Amino acid sequence: MSAREVFNKLGLAGGAITDENYELSRRKFVIEGCLANAIFTLTSGAFLVGYSSYLGASDQFNGIIVALPLLANIIQMFSPLLFERIAGRRKLIVALCLFYRVLLGMMMFVPFMTDSKPARLIILGSMYFVAYCASGFLTPAAASWIISLVPERMRGRYFGVRDMCILASAAVVSLVMGRVLDLFKSHNQDYAGFVVVFSIALLITILNVATLSRIREPEVKPLDRKLDIKSLISIPLKDRQFRKVVILNIVWNLSVQFALPFFSVYMVNGLRLSYTYIMIIGIILSCAQSYSARVWGRISEKKSWEFTTIVSIAVLGIVHVAWVFINKDTYFFILPFIQVLSGIGWAGVNLSLFNIQFKYAPQEGRTVFVGFNAALAGAAGFISAVAGAVVVGGLSNVRVNIRIAVLDNMLLVFGISGLMILSCAVFFLCWFKDGKKS
Repeated sequence: MSAREVFNKLGLAGGAITDENYELSRRKFVIEGCLANAIFTLTSGAFLVGYSSYLGASDQFNGIIVALPLLANIIQMFSPLLFERIAGRRKLIVALCLFYRVLLGMMMFVPFMTDSKPARLIILGSMYFVAYCASGFLTPAAASWIISLVPERMRGRYFGVRDMCILASAAVVSLVMGRVLDLFKSHNQDYAGFVVVFSIALLITILNVATLSRIREPEVKPLDRKLDIKSLISIPLKDRQFRKVVILNIVWNLSVQFALPFFSVYMVNGLRLSYTYIMIIGIILSCAQSYSARVWGRISEKKSWEFTTIVSIAVLGIVHVAWVFINKDTYFFILPFIQVLSGIGWAGVNLSLFNIQFKYAPQEGRTVFVGFNAALAGAAGFISAVAGAVVVGGLSNVRVNIRIAVLDNMLLVFGISGLMILSCAVFFLCWFKDGKKS
């Protein structure tokens, strides 16, 4: 075997990509996804809410900071102004990944920057927002990169297996680090526990960047038309078929983000659950999600991405409604079952919404379509999350007795969101009734 063949196998050589290192690159993207999701797990959700609460945040602030990545997604609209002009995008993507993940890990130093509680929360929110602005900017190009390595005929199976591996690794990381946090918390050393969590995220970042930089990049043809702000909006809107995907994502995010940021808040501050228990039920969700991801992939190949979108959205609508009945007396018995159903629903939604945009977006200038879709969806989701925070604050003293349960402010938000999601599924059952792209 020649030296060049060895380098091709390792994904280090330049030149044309062969079928062999296409496969190698797809495998590396599985590893990269596992590492990336581990970083996300350690710097979001219950870990982020717990850290923010330690710094003095209220429930409303926690809900908003969890939703900041949605607002940051608006920057995806402007990503094609740079990425569609260059053929080699890998180095820039890797650099941005390194920047934003290191910034997330550096959040552990916020307490050293000031003694003021408001200032600490502003700094924390700013670091989190800037990190996800960088993440949002690279996302259309990164998504196009991985899609270019996976033929359409095998996307259902590949992304199903990839999601299964990603979720399994995240489950292990979350359980171990949740237990670590509880041990530190039991000794009144909460901050030391968060330092360990964020330090692990920084170590994983190094491995992630090393893996990502070794993935081969197919040749990308720069867009031959001039792009400006006006064209970034007009090009996707002129495509009648892609408008369906945009409307789908806007309505979906308006429905789900009204409550989604508050699930972690409710478990940490409302139910006062231990991090270990939260991570255990998170593993239950991940197991259900990883197993059903492959099932959704096979269903999409037999039916369509439109079909899996509608069904999985309906499943999550039922999940949100079911959260209404979770309180300190019922969570131990009900929550594990809801997590199983939630894992099934999220597996389908994540796979479907990721792939359906590429089904309807043309090959040329694909990042323009993906970025526009993500920007509007993110803006809609953030507006919905802020509305949810306003409702949570406005109903803080409200209790509604429905005989089988007493609903407080967050439970009411969960129920409203569930009804919105179910309405969303019914609407798109009609919208995509033919199940095929025209």
